[in-house]
Amino acid sequence: MKAMVEKYERYSATLRIFGRIEEMSVISMRLGLEPTRTRRRGEAIEGTSERLIVDFWEMTAPVAKDRPLEDHLAWLKSRLVPRGFVLRDIKTALSVDLFCEYRSNHGRGGFSLPPEALAWLVEFGIGLDVAVVFESTSENGPTVPA
Repeated sequence: MKAMVEKYERYSATLRIFGRIEEMSVISMRLGLEPTRTRRRGEAIEGTSERLIVDFWEMTAPVAKDRPLEDHLAWLKSRLVPRGFVLRDIKTALSVDLFCEYRSNHGRGGFSLPPEALAWLVEFGIGLDVAVVFESTSENGPTVPA
């Protein structure tokens, strides 16, 4: 008898500031926020033989991955809306977007967001990039790390 694999859905949301960033600390200072991760052009791209062609300053919402995407967006919104004027200024020299990820091991479903969860992105002219990943499962669990 096959063991049942528990279905899951996981979410994440990351503000990405990217382009030619000479000093990452300047972005942190201007926003009054620390990045979750920074990456430099020329660094290897995870899982590929390619290299980054731009620098990245990233802040990922530290919300549990099993919480709805709306919760991740709300965390970022609470930190970024008060700093909207700085984001607008940063956007004059660098690219800014919000990268969200939805992962599932059951291949059905998806997510929905109410307009108010996205309105602040429109207000600040921040694009939304979404990755949808359906992971294969076996009796031993996911075959792709989550």
